Amino acid sequence: MKDIKQELEAISVGMQSQVPTETLNAFGQSIADLQTIEFGKTSEEGMQFSGVAVLSEDGREISVLDLFQGKRMLVSFVRGSWCPFCNVEIGHLLAYYEELKAMNVEVMVISPMNIEAIKQWKVDMGMPFTIAQDKELKLSKSLGIDFELQDFVQPHYEALGIDVKAINDTEKAELVLPAVFLLDENGSITYRYMDVNYGNRLDLKEVIAKLS
Repeated sequence: MKDIKQELEAISVGMQSQVPTETLNAFGQSIADLQTIEFGKTSEEGMQFSGVAVLSEDGREISVLDLFQGKRMLVSFVRGSWCPFCNVEIGHLLAYYEELKAMNVEVMVISPMNIEAIKQWKVDMGMPFTIAQDKELKLSKSLGIDFELQDFVQPHYEALGIDVKAINDTEKAELVLPAVFLLDENGSITYRYMDVNYGNRLDLKEVIAKLS
């Protein structure tokens, strides 16, 4: 299996030749601005995971804790199917899914993308795990891992055919940081990965090592 860092780097290299320089510069400035903000103050290791509800595949509004009550969980927050880095992360989760299940860890993916697009993404990627919509990023906001795209970068997304407000069905162009939470049977956060750079993702070998 190809290393996730190699796959992510391949996408980044490809973008250098496919995306206009001014767009790449805007993306870089957007990330640099986000690096000055302190995220995740309400979702640190040792804290209880938020009980804010998400929209499940079967149309229920239910919290992650109630959905998997009394079980260990790996909860991954991603942007959506339009994000190539997110698709790499999903492929990485697929590769480690059976190993995580053998360790009695439930896997859940959460995206602010509208639920119909989420369900289609699950079919397209062949995801065996649960996936849900974080409507209006309410859960992400409670965890402190949300942000609004800066005005200067929004036109660059739109030029690439990415209308964040339409995709997420929100009034603002809001996104979630790439973040992964490992929760114990009581819903406490035992491990957290978070990065303002959407091109970076967690290598699940770190989680496997922690669980072993």
